[in-house]
Amino acid sequence: MLKLIMPSGLSRDYRTVRRFLRIMELMGSYGFRDLAENIYPNYSFRWMRQKRTEGEPRRSRPEKLRMLFEELGPTFVKLGQILSTRTDLIPKSYTDELGKLTEHVPPFPLDQVETIIQQEFGRPVSELFRAFSAEPLAAASIGQVHAATLPDGMEVVVKVRRPGIVETINTDLEIMRFIAQKMEEYSEAFARMEPTRIVSEFAYSLRRELNYRAEAANLLLFRKNMAGTPHMKVPALIDELSAEQVLTMERIYGDSVAAILADPEKQARYDLKFLAEVGVNSLLSQIFEYGFFHADPHPGNIFIQPGNILVFIDFGMMSRVSLAERNDFVKVVDYLLHDEISLMIDCALRMTISGKFAGSRDELERDAADLVDENINLPLEKISVARILERLLALFDKYHMALKPNLYMLFKALITIERIGRSFDPQLKIVEMVEPFIRKMKLRGFDPRGHLRRFLDNFGENLTALERLPLSLRDVMAKFEEGRLTLRVEHHRLNDIEETLYVTGERVSRSLLVSALLVGSALLVVAKIPPYWGENTSLIGMFGFLIAGGLSLIILIADHRQRRNFLKERARRKREESQKLHK
Repeated sequence: MLKLIMPSGLSRDYRTVRRFLRIMELMGSYGFRDLAENIYPNYSFRWMRQKRTEGEPRRSRPEKLRMLFEELGPTFVKLGQILSTRTDLIPKSYTDELGKLTEHVPPFPLDQVETIIQQEFGRPVSELFRAFSAEPLAAASIGQVHAATLPDGMEVVVKVRRPGIVETINTDLEIMRFIAQKMEEYSEAFARMEPTRIVSEFAYSLRRELNYRAEAANLLLFRKNMAGTPHMKVPALIDELSAEQVLTMERIYGDSVAAILADPEKQARYDLKFLAEVGVNSLLSQIFEYGFFHADPHPGNIFIQPGNILVFIDFGMMSRVSLAERNDFVKVVDYLLHDEISLMIDCALRMTISGKFAGSRDELERDAADLVDENINLPLEKISVARILERLLALFDKYHMALKPNLYMLFKALITIERIGRSFDPQLKIVEMVEPFIRKMKLRGFDPRGHLRRFLDNFGENLTALERLPLSLRDVMAKFEEGRLTLRVEHHRLNDIEETLYVTGERVSRSLLVSALLVGSALLVVAKIPPYWGENTSLIGMFGFLIAGGLSLIILIADHRQRRNFLKERARRKREESQKLHK
């Protein structure tokens, strides 16, 4: 009977039906009855009262959402934890509350752990390991971790996926996607948050987290990139004991950053100022040199070993940024530091999903200028990249610009690592550390090796196109002879082309004049034409050199001013076009 009244768009199997009704009931009982009724109008929520014990104070809507997610279980807790970092998508009151989400998950029994390991590797645990702890080191919603020792004596940790978790999460994700679609229909405010896109991104990252092969691949690539980095270590992967449901890696001993920050005695064991530089430089290198970085560098995921060795752990949440995205990010920071507001906004728009914004370009530039003014003139040790990025995120939110998910991860990783760095060294000059990477990214664009490599990579396709060229030309000529060739001409801003040709001709004329003066003066000096300056240096020739030098300086200054005026005019036209599009 329940299957008949279920809304269209959801599976009709018993598991999904039961889970969907449970979610709807909990939404109603936690004070989201209006939303639940809109999602599932066939069901009556009138009898339902909000969950509230006697004497308990009234709770805010964000608190109710957190409690709802906790009761709904692992999938919703994971979603809430991710949303708690997305201040660009949901209000701060919600992100603050969702940041308090915790997982209350009991460990699953040892016999199930042993069964999963034997299924993956075809041998019992007693044959694969010399020792295997019965009690887990940690238990979470997706899996749990056990300490173990390999036959050769190496100490490892073994992460085992929770049985049945894939089916549970797949059911929840299907229901989440349906709810997100209904939320977009329910209200314009919800639609602006793009809940279906959020669920899609969440589903992708969660499914990768469920497959430990993906985490193993992340670990191997991270270890390769960081090989040889001084004062840094990456745990070794035990590949032969890693599979889709099991991940085995070297056990790391040391103090977590969280433990060090909480204990003054542990702080005294390490050179915190030096470690702050190592950690920040490491993340900057991951981002700008390799485009593959640890997207969750919180204090619990970074360990410090004796000798000031920094170790990243937990490679389930990694992210990538393309070379073009890195270049855009570098340009935004560079234009910000040099007070080029309009150019900074153009690059920032390329970092968003749609490349569009709401409101006025003039107001956007004004707010961006305020951001620059508040930060650019501070002493180096007081300039905070984290504060600048947080202000940028607030700016994106104000003008309804949705940052690309991987770039948001980049922002959050930089914000987190700077805060850790400053907790170790309050005088950390983060801008001085970023600038060398900005210079490298700029110089990389002038490196001919990259262009040559791309040319060679596409050489085969270019050669094939060249082979087809005679046939294509023959087809064009045949159409021309038969009178079937049609040319469509559109012109845009012919005045700009005319102006460009005029300016180019003017520059050529100036260059020829200066060149003639230089050549003529050189001939006079070589021919030693009197009168002389000194013993036998032609005074007229030297005077010609002086005039040529003065003209060159005047031409350079004029060209610089002309270029600045051109850039301002182009920015003005872009603003006008953008305003027309938004009208």
